[in-house]
Amino acid sequence: MRERLDFGVVLIRRGGEVGEGSVPELHHVGTLATMQRIGALPGGRFSVVARGLHRFRLLSVEEGRPYPTGRVERLVDDLPPAPQRLVDLLERYLTAHGVEVAPPLTPELRRRAVWLVGSVLQVEAPLRQRLLESGDAGLAEALLAGELAKLGGFGGLGPMRPRPPSPN
Repeated sequence: MRERLDFGVVLIRRGGEVGEGSVPELHHVGTLATMQRIGALPGGRFSVVARGLHRFRLLSVEEGRPYPTGRVERLVDDLPPAPQRLVDLLERYLTAHGVEVAPPLTPELRRRAVWLVGSVLQVEAPLRQRLLESGDAGLAEALLAGELAKLGGFGGLGPMRPRPPSPN
């Protein structure tokens, strides 16, 4: 954090976090991120807001520093603008989570819609990893549609009223 270096984010396929003994097995596709805001917390920890820059393929992991490093190659993302259905589903999903989307997504954001889905979608990490590796707009649409259906089902349950506390 003190060096303010851009850093790679790679999902662990199997094994523990850094410092837990064994070397973890990593997925081969990750995201290069840059720090936008850093705040110091008690105990030498930090609160970090980061922004993804681009995808990369992990070629090798290297040791010898206090944190893992590796050799990577940048993956070129020459995606066409997202289909309108994907943009509509993404806007509905964001709205359902209290994020106002106004004005509509810009043409640049439309080209990055698949990656936006991967960054905001509240699904299991392996599903988001599949999306990161494939860049598949159809997969992004299916994931969003499934999550919106779940949210719609929860809304169909009606409001939950808390029970008054027991007098005991």
